[in-house]
Amino acid sequence: MRPVLAFDARFLATGIGRYTEQLLEGLRKTLCGVDLWCISHPRNAKRLMVNADRFIPCSEAMYSPAAQFSIPARVRGATLLHCPHYDIPVLYRNPLSVTIHDITHLLDPAFRNTLKSRLFAKLLLQTAVKKAQRIITISQYSKQMIVEHLGADEEKIDVIYRYASPIFTPMPIDEAKKAVRDQLGLEREYFLFVGRPKENKNLPVLFKAFALLRSRIRDVPQLVLIGKDEKNEPSLRKLAAQLDIEADVRWIDFVSDELLRACYSSAEATILPSRQEGFGLPVIEAMACGSPVICADAASLPEIAGGCSLLFDPASPEECSEQLFRVIGSALRAQLREKGLARARCFDGKRLVDEHAQLFRAILEA
Repeated sequence: MRPVLAFDARFLATGIGRYTEQLLEGLRKTLCGVDLWCISHPRNAKRLMVNADRFIPCSEAMYSPAAQFSIPARVRGATLLHCPHYDIPVLYRNPLSVTIHDITHLLDPAFRNTLKSRLFAKLLLQTAVKKAQRIITISQYSKQMIVEHLGADEEKIDVIYRYASPIFTPMPIDEAKKAVRDQLGLEREYFLFVGRPKENKNLPVLFKAFALLRSRIRDVPQLVLIGKDEKNEPSLRKLAAQLDIEADVRWIDFVSDELLRACYSSAEATILPSRQEGFGLPVIEAMACGSPVICADAASLPEIAGGCSLLFDPASPEECSEQLFRVIGSALRAQLREKGLARARCFDGKRLVDEHAQLFRAILEA
């Protein structure tokens, strides 16, 4: 009888969703002799069946009590259940592996003191650490935090780095500028931020840095934000108005990967000011497209950037502003571009899939 790897693919949004689909596609080609089951909402059946032997419909929401009871019943007969997030089924009794991307909800001051964090996230994370045969995480920084704050055995934690989707390659600058002009109306040079503007992304510091830069030079590039968070956006828009930068800030909810490639390729620089990141995928996506990168000297970001970006203190708008100023129209941009392209090549999709497959096979054959 063939072993069965059941994959909880209910969460297909944001970075976890991209990770889930990239991994499933690779495992389908690599994990020979193993049946792949996918658990997800019925609307995702066609999308996931391309890379699965069996699709298991599940309408229960993420982080819901109902899912805690339904998931174990739905995957009965599986040899191993993998959860690419910490929302594990607590009642599941068979072998389990889990990917914990970060523990931002326990570390960042905007989240760690909330009732949800104290009573839900921390409890689930602690349970996941205890129950899982193996824990996968995405940076050495995240591994260190999981050990320090959740008491995990570091011997059962594997660090497997993320990678940029193959679509993210440099686009000819004229072609990229035409795409962002025609499709987004971006006529001027711009700095780029990519991600949902949640509290840990630290956008108030970026806004203050941008205001300082605007007071320093006349023809400042625009600040373009790609990503939507309905909770935080109103306060950020209010801050932009208070700083008198709202005319130079462009808010874009969503773009396709192809258009995002153009946005990275034609940006003056890509900025990631986060206080907490488990990996910081936009750093590698931007580098893979030839965009200079400026990021906070915090959490996993220096590890992922690998000395190929400009860093600043995440609490200092002044330092951030100075790094923005340094790249405008300078030879430094070309240096950062070449370093970044080389750094992005260090993060390989085949390696990610092979390392996951090796880990899963070891559990399945134990």
